Amino acid sequence: MNRIVMTFGLLLVMGFAASAHAADVSEGKSLFQGEKYRCYSCHGKNGEGVSAPGFKGVGKKFSQEEMMKRAAHNCPPTGACNPKELEAIVSYLRTI
Repeated sequence: MNRIVMTFGLLLVMGFAASAHAADVSEGKSLFQGEKYRCYSCHGKNGEGVSAPGFKGVGKKFSQEEMMKRAAHNCPPTGACNPKELEAIVSYLRTI
């Protein structure tokens, strides 16, 4: 019985984490493609790169933490992002 309760609890936490991640990705895409920061103007509407690096496949090369560091130090508009917005944008970029 205890094992069943623990398993159910773990599944609930995993489901919550997955839905929270999906929300972050959706918010990140909106921020990346939106007018607030205009990330797309340099990185392309779909992250293909225009006058700044593209992001295709970057999620396989770098961890969330590494991308957060790079974005915080290398992209001027990200200085205006709050940490939650930056995390959402990076979560989205890791999916393209």
